Amino acid sequence: MNMDRKDWILYYFITMMMFSSCIRSYEPEILTGDEKKYVITGQVTDEDGSQSINVSLSSPIGSPKYIPVTGCQVNILDDKGHTFPLGDEGGGNYNNTIDPAFLQPGVAFKLEVTTPEGDFITSDFDTLTRGPEVDSVYYIREEKLYNPVAPPVMGIQFYLDLHGATTDSRYYRFEAIETWEYHSPLPLEWYYDGVVHHVTPPDSSKMVCWRTIRLPDIFTLTTDNLNENSYEQYPLHFVSNLTVRLAYGYSLLVRQFALSREAFTYYENLRVNSNPEGGLYDKQPLSIRGNLHNQTHPDQDVLGFFAANAVRSKRIFVYPIPDLPLNYHVECEAFPIRGGLSKIKPKDYPVYLSGNSNGYSLSWLENECVDCLVLQGTNIKPDFWPF
Repeated sequence: MNMDRKDWILYYFITMMMFSSCIRSYEPEILTGDEKKYVITGQVTDEDGSQSINVSLSSPIGSPKYIPVTGCQVNILDDKGHTFPLGDEGGGNYNNTIDPAFLQPGVAFKLEVTTPEGDFITSDFDTLTRGPEVDSVYYIREEKLYNPVAPPVMGIQFYLDLHGATTDSRYYRFEAIETWEYHSPLPLEWYYDGVVHHVTPPDSSKMVCWRTIRLPDIFTLTTDNLNENSYEQYPLHFVSNLTVRLAYGYSLLVRQFALSREAFTYYENLRVNSNPEGGLYDKQPLSIRGNLHNQTHPDQDVLGFFAANAVRSKRIFVYPIPDLPLNYHVECEAFPIRGGLSKIKPKDYPVYLSGNSNGYSLSWLENECVDCLVLQGTNIKPDFWPF
């Protein structure tokens, strides 16, 4: 069964109304003094030697925004007496590369940050553990019932299997990064910016794009209470058939972080206390106690956790699925230009027009019709893309 756009919008509106009538939003009471805290995110990984730390300030809960802190002195130290300074890259980001020879299991690392205001912030030591390779990532075609009075939604549910050795960590966090291809339906042939232009041959350079998103979901798993360091069919995320994601090609990169017990406890608390609108990569983490301390002002909490992680990754590709009918809306509509081109204001330039080799019509195309970049993607094909 196919739904046209109006039916889809009505279905979505009714569903959201039912959810909103059953769920009351939780508005935490935030003290004024809690609105400005240092937020530090980052970790040491053995993935490729590249290390990155971000320093920012929290913002009021009613108007969240990213407030970077630049000009800090940032150092990573290990328990062997080595110090690794990080360079200020701007925007609150501090980066450096640590030789993999120093990134061995059993070595503990800590973070030291001195802010421009003179605050000295340190973390506890966190020990780099061993981690297994990602065993397998796969999907199963499933249906999800989001609303008991609405039909189920078809799609694919992603899972992974974990098989670790007895010497590997028993605590894990997973990060899912999705990439998909999408198309604009038309090449650029006619547009108006005070003068009508005819592009010959039509420009198709912005018809195919790719978009990559790191999912905000927090995926945590421990095998500490299991006989073996293994787990089958751990659920990740669901991709429905109501999205263009599965139309031309889809890729999922799963990054597996082997954690210490302390790091796992932090991320698990973060997962339990996050809401559907929040996640690990929001503007700021929830006020859950981590392992960072303001030594200059001990009464001021520091948000975040500095961890040492063994990271392993696996990428899979999903080709169009024959037995999964797609029912998504194509972002392209045309509207009549009433009163002629002279009614178009300069602030709207360029205006894309319907037409063909024989001429154009007074029909205003949405930008999405000819320019896939407006949907926040890129028209540069990813190096890993096989399609």
